[in-house]
Amino acid sequence: MAFEFSFDSDKLKKLENLRANGYEPYGPKFETSHNSIDIRKNFDKLEGKEASIAGRVIGKRSHGKLVFLDLADESGNIQIYILDKELDDSSKFILENLDTGDIIGVNGSVVKTKTGEISVQASKITMLSKSLLPLPSKWYGLEDTEKRYRKRYLDFIINTESREKIRKGSLMVSKIRQTLEKKGFIEVVVPTLQSIPGGGNAKPFVTHYNALDRDLYLKIASELYLKRMLVGGFEKIFDISKDFRNEGMDTRHNPEFMMLELYQAYGDLGTMLEISEELIKEAIFSANNTYKVQFGDRELDFSKFQIKTMEDSVKEATGLKSESEIIEAAKGINPKVSSYGEAVNELFENKVSDNIVQPTFITRFPIEVSPLAKKIPEDKRFVYRFELYVAGIEIVNAFSELNDPIDQVSRFNVEAERKQRGIDETQEFDRDFVEALGYGMPPAGGLGIGIDRLQMLGTNSKSIKEVIPFPQLRTIED
Repeated sequence: MAFEFSFDSDKLKKLENLRANGYEPYGPKFETSHNSIDIRKNFDKLEGKEASIAGRVIGKRSHGKLVFLDLADESGNIQIYILDKELDDSSKFILENLDTGDIIGVNGSVVKTKTGEISVQASKITMLSKSLLPLPSKWYGLEDTEKRYRKRYLDFIINTESREKIRKGSLMVSKIRQTLEKKGFIEVVVPTLQSIPGGGNAKPFVTHYNALDRDLYLKIASELYLKRMLVGGFEKIFDISKDFRNEGMDTRHNPEFMMLELYQAYGDLGTMLEISEELIKEAIFSANNTYKVQFGDRELDFSKFQIKTMEDSVKEATGLKSESEIIEAAKGINPKVSSYGEAVNELFENKVSDNIVQPTFITRFPIEVSPLAKKIPEDKRFVYRFELYVAGIEIVNAFSELNDPIDQVSRFNVEAERKQRGIDETQEFDRDFVEALGYGMPPAGGLGIGIDRLQMLGTNSKSIKEVIPFPQLRTIED
């Protein structure tokens, strides 16, 4: 079967013209001395000096014997100022066959035009990649949000804001790694293909391994493998990688997403609270140079964090006081609720979480929804667990980790009972993990941070798709 594709006819003619005259339209390596932001920031030092720069032509204007190009590189845009008489013959020929969208290299001197525009006055132009399709208009070509995500490379070409969000997101991840490494944590890798989908309450993706003729599951969490490493003697470990959950897509969910998970032996929930606050604050600051950031029409202040119990937040939001009132109200939302803990969690998720604006740690989770966390001795209906909410978005989940193998077996059995009642998001029994606990796991604190969601907050993005370079999208007919 032969494949065909229709390219722009005018651009194809110029491509053929270049080749017919001995010019390679998809050029060689090009050495750059500066990027556009370097030249703008350091103009006083660079004025009159030679510079080489490369990028995509996003604008072309002619004024008699003067030609102006707008050249975009990763750092921004800069004007290329061209006097016909200053170019050699090869550069003139390339200029005649140049279109917006082409990628070029420019050698020249740093100047300021009569209108005060910092520019590079070209003495030589090198064709590096001939564009064969027209770029969309900056203002009208990519108005449709879905089209922006489907043609993300065009979105990045046209919208510097989209590129900036990805750049800021990268800074945030880098800062998290630096902070953890300074604290003595080491980064480890856990399997993406797992025999049991453990460590999280989620529906997994199933795949088949032909060589062993068995089904495997894409990782929904790193937790149980990292805890095995605690058993093996590692004390400060973390993993930043993709998790995969076979669930819906919306502004806060993508079926594959980036997670940080870390564990510290001999720590507890208090240790995790301190680490969480530091990691979040430093990540936000690394991208914005401030702890106060705009998110939609709200200003979020990451310089301070509140702490509330889940139970208190539910009572405060609903006005309900007694256990019976809370259970009755929760059953009105979900008839499957069968305990006080499940009722508190149901009301929190439906009446409270979306209304939390400023950074708030929600503590004391019900045991029914926390099968891997330690019980609180004075009230065993609840466990040592918190989640951090900001602008209605859950960012962090942390535990004092359960290290009692007998209790863990009991919790897995409760999960099996909940599954029989029709609750899909339950933990699978992991026999090998229980065996590992049987050899002794030190007391530990553990946490997970949703990297993509944190990046949403740090880049003022209303959808998780804005911070994922290539998000999953629904299939459409061509």
